[in-house]
Amino acid sequence: MKLKKRYAKAALLGLSLSSELLLLCLLKAPAQAATPTSETSPAAMPQVLAEVKQTNQPTDTTIVAPVSVDNSAVQPPTIAPSPAPAASPASATPAASSALPAPSPNQVKILLPLAQTVLDVPAATVTLQYAQGSQIELKVNGVTVPDTLIGRTETDKTTGTVTQIWYGVSLKEGENILTAQTMTNGVAGELVSTQVQVRGDVKQMTVSTVEARIPADGRSAATVQGQLLDDKGNRSSRDVIVTLLASEGEFAGADASPDQPGFQVKAIQGQFTASLRSSLNARTVNVRAVAGSLEAFTQLLFETNLRPSIATGVIDIRLGKRGTNFYDSFRDFLPADRNNRYELDVRGAVFATGKIGDWLFTGAYNSNRALNQTCDGTTRLFRDTQSCDQTYPTYGDSSQSTVLAPSTDSVYLRLERTSPIPSAGIDYAMWGDYNTEEFARRSQEFTAITRQLHGLKINYNVGNLQLTGFYGNNVQGFQRDTIAPDGTSGYYFLSRRLLVEGSENVFLELEDLNRPGTVLERKSLSRGPDYEIDYDRGALLFRQPILRTDVGTDGETLVRRIVITYQYDTPGSNNSIYAGRAVYHFSRGQNRESWLGATYLKEDQGNRDFELYGADAFISLGANARLIAEFAHSSNLSDTLGQISGSAYRAELEGEIARGVYGRAYYRSAETGFANKATVSFVPGQTRYGTQVNAKLSPFTALRFQYDHEDNKGIAPRPLTTLEDLLTPRLEAIPGSRVDNSLTTISAGVVQKLGSAELAVDWFHRDRIDRMNSTFNTTSDQLRSRLTVPLNPRLTLLAQNETTLSAQTDAVYNDRTLLALNWQAMPGINIQLAQQFYTRGQFAGQSITS
Repeated sequence: MKLKKRYAKAALLGLSLSSELLLLCLLKAPAQAATPTSETSPAAMPQVLAEVKQTNQPTDTTIVAPVSVDNSAVQPPTIAPSPAPAASPASATPAASSALPAPSPNQVKILLPLAQTVLDVPAATVTLQYAQGSQIELKVNGVTVPDTLIGRTETDKTTGTVTQIWYGVSLKEGENILTAQTMTNGVAGELVSTQVQVRGDVKQMTVSTVEARIPADGRSAATVQGQLLDDKGNRSSRDVIVTLLASEGEFAGADASPDQPGFQVKAIQGQFTASLRSSLNARTVNVRAVAGSLEAFTQLLFETNLRPSIATGVIDIRLGKRGTNFYDSFRDFLPADRNNRYELDVRGAVFATGKIGDWLFTGAYNSNRALNQTCDGTTRLFRDTQSCDQTYPTYGDSSQSTVLAPSTDSVYLRLERTSPIPSAGIDYAMWGDYNTEEFARRSQEFTAITRQLHGLKINYNVGNLQLTGFYGNNVQGFQRDTIAPDGTSGYYFLSRRLLVEGSENVFLELEDLNRPGTVLERKSLSRGPDYEIDYDRGALLFRQPILRTDVGTDGETLVRRIVITYQYDTPGSNNSIYAGRAVYHFSRGQNRESWLGATYLKEDQGNRDFELYGADAFISLGANARLIAEFAHSSNLSDTLGQISGSAYRAELEGEIARGVYGRAYYRSAETGFANKATVSFVPGQTRYGTQVNAKLSPFTALRFQYDHEDNKGIAPRPLTTLEDLLTPRLEAIPGSRVDNSLTTISAGVVQKLGSAELAVDWFHRDRIDRMNSTFNTTSDQLRSRLTVPLNPRLTLLAQNETTLSAQTDAVYNDRTLLALNWQAMPGINIQLAQQFYTRGQFAGQSITS
């Protein structure tokens, strides 16, 4: 029995060992062959990781399939045929590569970067996939990428594909072409390529507002946002200071550069944003963004704020002796006739504003004085806050006081609404002080009127038709002065004294020194931020020095002038002015405006009546082209020439002819008798026409061509050389000598980028004819070369040479060599050291250091 029991225990132990060995064999078989199905729980799929050897050679990685483990009770084993081995995945990187078909022999795929990807930095990670056993060659813009940039290689032995990752592949700004090609047993495979872009330097700028309109309540704010773009239209990654300027309202927030004019905001990674707080004036607001030589514009509407009605007033009744009214002005405190009898004084003042249907009414009346009367008893246009008004707001708080009813007499009335016609602006009728912005549109130069006046004004939109008219009473004498700056901030004295306060318009105009008559730039200035004025002495003091000269982009000398128009006190005058304008709008869309307008103006100046009428048109030809046409006719009585009249014409066509090709054609003419002192400067008797074409062949090469013809006929102003001439104010220049000449200029050139430097070479043909003095008749050909080399972001080296190729030299443009260093001390201020050597012409042998 004991022996039987011993054999039984041995048999059970052997059966147990056999079962464990069989179970172990069954568990090991799926680990090599079975692949988990989609129903297998992740918790039941432990991974078996393969060991990766770290060598300098491309690494072969094999991924072993997961093992399915059943945690249920062990069933009796069942012997079954072993399944066939399953294919392992091709690669773990990139994740999507396993879903792509394997490349055929001699074929390569660029998995990353994707086509037309825009990168922030000039480097990329490139992922390639090709057949095993092939050699790969990667190129960027035709330059072979070294193999040292290969960072990881994964091989799928089942499909025979290799996935390779290249790290830190260098790119350039702008467009890049990546090419890849395999080589198998000396046979070149198919060449594949893809294009990617790298954000480049700032070449363009856009600006817009999130809100199309906000209430003109002094509290609402609009979000102004913009982007800096490269030459491909991609957002640049640069950080730049952008200056924002608005025709109305105030920017809120911190100024990034308080010392600079305007409001500065920093564009971070090519994006900027700012908040513009509305004013109390309902109007269309122009917002301008400036960054270096780039600028962009947008518009929004400060719509009429239909606020709840409010009315306030005061009635002052006084009975007492004259000479005892301590609240009256000093002038009336002590009667001149010394009669201090008893008298009854009744005074009243009222102000009211509120909505009347869809309209907002604002009115004010004072029975004792003009609404614009200042603390010293004078009356000016557009009264501002005075020291005697500082009884409210309370000292120390943050409230503001705004003049809502400016008028040089005792009454102000205004009825306004936001026009129900989209983009039509404001409809209004008013009596008070006003300006004439509707009479100075983009299509107007010869018919433009820029004045500050008092009286009646109406602006109303009927469908596509806009009607504007004004009448001004009690207009004083009108004067226009042109002053050459001396490089200081002033004082600059005007030709008249005792100016009508608030009537001035101050501009800075820039034109070519050797080509007078065509204003290249005109900038309007504002009293307070830009200048101060002494109305009694007629003296201007600017906030910044005004330089007389400047240098153009091609090295030409530009001259700057101060132009100011104003009214001056003329006792006993009873002049008046009225005007009307009708504009038919074909389109009011932003950057696609088109209209046709007509203007008429008549000013009664006693014996010197002035009449002006004309028509103008602005036609948008797509997003990048426009046509401007204008006709004007004037008649007036001249102090020196008697009754004169004349006409002026202007036509401009400019736009993009083809991609990268810009053209401009222009014609402008003003007869000798034409006059208009309230617009941009021009030369009577000058006719100028021509064409320009600029073609950008590549990012580094540009061609340009220009034809220009100019005729000058008439009488030139006489230079002021005596003290009497300087001290005697006149309404027009003293006639000088007769002028009759012409100039034809043909130029062609090329501009080439050489890295960061720029080389420009131009050929000029000039045919100059002077019919009054044949000495100046010349025909010449000249070659001009100019090299600009940035030494650092703020220091630039300039070198320019002008050499005459013909036997005759031009009377104005001599042969010279220029060397200069230009240092940008701060935005808007440049310091230049230049040396010029003249080698041929009237200044031959001389030099100028500046």
